[in-house]
Amino acid sequence: MDIVLSQKSDKPIYTQIYEQISSQIMKGQLASGEKLPPIRTVALNLRISVIPVKQAWEQLEREGFISTAAGRGTFVSEMAHHEISNKRNSAAQELIERDVKACKEMGLSLEEVVEIVRNKWN
Repeated sequence: MDIVLSQKSDKPIYTQIYEQISSQIMKGQLASGEKLPPIRTVALNLRISVIPVKQAWEQLEREGFISTAAGRGTFVSEMAHHEISNKRNSAAQELIERDVKACKEMGLSLEEVVEIVRNKWN
């Protein structure tokens, strides 16, 4: 599990943690059933308070990415392939909606946006 925090980011620390771990789960870098380190250990390693780590863990659990077993620890949830696919599609849709809105506000045409995406994709 790799987490890199940016103090320059406009995103809160717990959001950065949540996004990185959920992304690692969706990409298969963190496997179903894999045990995650305790909240305090993650906070110590990142040199931050336990509060944002706890907030990230809570959001990950609410959204079904992880589950906590009392006395055993926190584990990556067993998710079916279609569940992971649905979460990836949902996350991509949210990003695209935000970016499409920003592109429209800048006055870009659909063709210009498609060309920009095509160039970045390659």
